[in-house]
Amino acid sequence: MSELSRIRFRCRRGMKELDVLLEAFLSRHYTDADPALQQSFLAVLDVEDPDLWAWIIGHAPPPAQFADVIARLQRND
Repeated sequence: MSELSRIRFRCRRGMKELDVLLEAFLSRHYTDADPALQQSFLAVLDVEDPDLWAWIIGHAPPPAQFADVIARLQRND
């Protein structure tokens, strides 16, 4: 299994909305991202769904180390 396949598997969550956002980020940004952003994204994958969702929808501010990834997930660009 390739690294991207393992990461894609980790993008599968309990919430379909998170699945869509995380897999879109992986497809659109991960391979071209700088190593710091890649590491931040991988760390975001370890966050519990309720916390991650609260950051994405703006109900709670994300920790500084995740701010760039969360901003990109919010924009869904």
